[in-house]
Amino acid sequence: MSVTVIYYSRKGNTRRVAEAMASALGTEAVDISVPHTPVNSDVLIVGMGIYAGKPDQNILSYIDNLPVNRIKYAGVFSTSASGKDRMETAVSMLRHKGITIHPKHLNLRGSFLWMNRGRPDEKDMHKAVNFAEDVVRSAGE
Repeated sequence: MSVTVIYYSRKGNTRRVAEAMASALGTEAVDISVPHTPVNSDVLIVGMGIYAGKPDQNILSYIDNLPVNRIKYAGVFSTSASGKDRMETAVSMLRHKGITIHPKHLNLRGSFLWMNRGRPDEKDMHKAVNFAEDVVRSAGE
C-alpha cells in the first residue's frame, strides 16, 4: 500500500507536522506549492493551515484538481492558531471524489505572532505520528 503526505504551509507549522508524519511512515511529504508529479497513492494524508477560520485556497484548489484514479483513503490534519477544526470544506471535497475519509481529523495548534509560541511542540508531533499511523492502519482494514 502506497502512502503520501501532502501539505500546504505558509509559516512552516504544517510543513513540520507533515514531515514528521512522512518520516515515521517511511514516505515523502509533498509540498503542493512546489511542482511535483501528481500524487498517485492508495492512501493520502492531507495537511493544511487554517487561516482566518478556513483552509488556504491553495489546498482546496489542489484537492479540486486531485487525480483520484487510485486514492482510496485519506486522513486530514491542520494547524491553526485557534485550535478549531475548520477542515470540513476539504473533507467534503475529498468525499465528493469518492475517497473514504478517516473518521477522526487532527487539528494541532500552530504558532502565529505571539499566540502558541513553540507550537507545534514535541507532544503535538507525537500526536501527529500516532494519527498518521492510525490512518494507514485503518486504510488497511
